[in-house]
Amino acid sequence: MKLMRGYRFRREAFRMLKTFLVVWIAAFLIEAAMDWGRGVLPARPFLALAASACLFMLVAAVLFAIDWVIQSAERRHKNFPEHVEHVENGPRPR
Repeated sequence: MKLMRGYRFRREAFRMLKTFLVVWIAAFLIEAAMDWGRGVLPARPFLALAASACLFMLVAAVLFAIDWVIQSAERRHKNFPEHVEHVENGPRPR
């Protein structure tokens, strides 16, 4: 099993977060534009956007808690295992 260090986890998590936000907001805007184009008020898509934003903030809080746990564990254990090998993002301590 390969060790995933905290900074790599954070970098990948923020990259996925940015992609998700763009797709998420674009989907609601497209739905609202389609409703508006049909002559219907886009209240339902915007209400769904607000409700899912609350859920999204809850998920983000959990992810930041996981990140905090990883950072505190890295601060406590400054040495990494000896069996960690070279990976694509650069050499790891041996």
